[in-house]
Amino acid sequence: MKRILFSLILLLTTAAAFAQDDSSGIIVHKDNRIETLLKKQADINRVAVFKTSNGQYKGYRIMVLNTNDRELAYKTKGQLLSRFPDNAVYMSYQAPFFKLKIGDFIKRDDADDLRKQLASMMPKGVFVVPDIITVKPEDEKKFIQE
Repeated sequence: MKRILFSLILLLTTAAAFAQDDSSGIIVHKDNRIETLLKKQADINRVAVFKTSNGQYKGYRIMVLNTNDRELAYKTKGQLLSRFPDNAVYMSYQAPFFKLKIGDFIKRDDADDLRKQLASMMPKGVFVVPDIITVKPEDEKKFIQE
């Protein structure tokens, strides 16, 4: 008797579990503004990959010169500006050295292309270094579209 009762209960519970109908009458009403907010957040997330915690862009520059000779640093900066006018040249002083860097690159491959061009010009060697870079607003839009 116990077996029959147990089998009957088991049969009824499995039948009830499969009795759910896939065609439910649930209608979801969502606000169109939610889609807009989701798109904005996705754009922010795409750009955030390239930024530091304080909102500056992470990227690469090419270290062209590291010297304690100020005149050589200014002379080299002038040569770089005349030869590569599309790329910004940055000179900083960290006692006792003048550091000369060129370019603002998000991708290391882009920086390597310019490094190869500079290698013939600079006999002591040029290096791609990670740095905080400057990005124009029109270039920032490219990150969102990628």
